[in-house]
Amino acid sequence: MSFRILPIEPAIAEEVRTTLRAPGYGHPAWVDVPDSPAPCRLCLDRIEPHRERLIGFTYDAFRDREELPLPGPVFVHERACTPYERAGQFPARLGNSGVVLDAYRRGRRLLVERRVAKPDIPDALTDLLGRPEVDYVHVRSATAGCYLCTAVPAS
Repeated sequence: MSFRILPIEPAIAEEVRTTLRAPGYGHPAWVDVPDSPAPCRLCLDRIEPHRERLIGFTYDAFRDREELPLPGPVFVHERACTPYERAGQFPARLGNSGVVLDAYRRGRRLLVERRVAKPDIPDALTDLLGRPEVDYVHVRSATAGCYLCTAVPAS
């Protein structure tokens, strides 16, 4: 089974860029020039350290998917960027230190949590999403633990 990677919704990024507020929460967002690479949750590429500006804000990784929220900090480029849309491919510049894959069934039931090295991410996603009991997988940073994106079956 192939997979599809879902970044945050473009409307979320646009709202936070326009208002500098966390959509759905109203918390203030912040603008910064990072000292190290930071992952943009829309294009799923790096926000270049010392060169590009990021906007950090509170985001619910379960937004529009589950009833109970799990908010945490995420980043987007301050500039406009193109949403990630490649089915069957994991973003090339994401997860260099590995990732944690949290496989869920509807109802926010965590079934499997697996730490995966960068080269093994596509196979691990294919395996987890091929299981009939798994509905979606949250991809998190293996170092910071923060939410990066969601993977779903490609069909």
